[in-house]
Amino acid sequence: MRSIDSFMRFYDVEPVICHNCPVENLPENARRFRLVNQHEHAGCFEAAPVGVAWKLYPPRLDPLRHELFIDNDLILLRRIKEIDQFLAGDCTLLLGETSRTYGRFDKFVPPGRCINSGLFGVPPDFSIKNYVDLYVGSSWEHNARAEHTKNVTFDEQGLVAFALLSYPRSVIIPATSITNCEHHLVEGDGLHFIGLNRRVFHRPYRLYKCSHYKLFL
Repeated sequence: MRSIDSFMRFYDVEPVICHNCPVENLPENARRFRLVNQHEHAGCFEAAPVGVAWKLYPPRLDPLRHELFIDNDLILLRRIKEIDQFLAGDCTLLLGETSRTYGRFDKFVPPGRCINSGLFGVPPDFSIKNYVDLYVGSSWEHNARAEHTKNVTFDEQGLVAFALLSYPRSVIIPATSITNCEHHLVEGDGLHFIGLNRRVFHRPYRLYKCSHYKLFL
């Protein structure tokens, strides 16, 4: 819930929580928002949802509006100028990264473009579905390895990067603005605690909580 609350501090948004677990497993304070059961949209593509690709089911909630897709392990500390540009214009929004992890879609993403799909935005009338239908086919490739095995696939990240960078106008949030805090706490205007949902102990997130929240003994 800290992720949603942080966005609501800076932006006039209408949060929607897309979930693929039973509603009773969600935090009670999450149920005050609109909930979308992703299982009801599992058939929107030929390819069945797996791992992190679940975030694209459904691909849009309201095609007539600007929409932001945000992982629940990403927290904003300050307003982000690129998000303001996206909401005010006709462009896609992407999050910069320090490395490339795109699965079988690496060849489709321009050289030098390092993108993380933990946050991205699509303008009105943009269709992610067209890209999934045309390029993914019948299944997502299971190509996540080592500590990322639970992600199942990196195809989703590659597909998002390819699709959004193909739009005539795109804005990229620098990796120095919203930082990758998978292994270390890196100060920025936003913090992306990659791996928080799959680790029992996430040291950078523990350090963040200790430094930003008072403890009462």
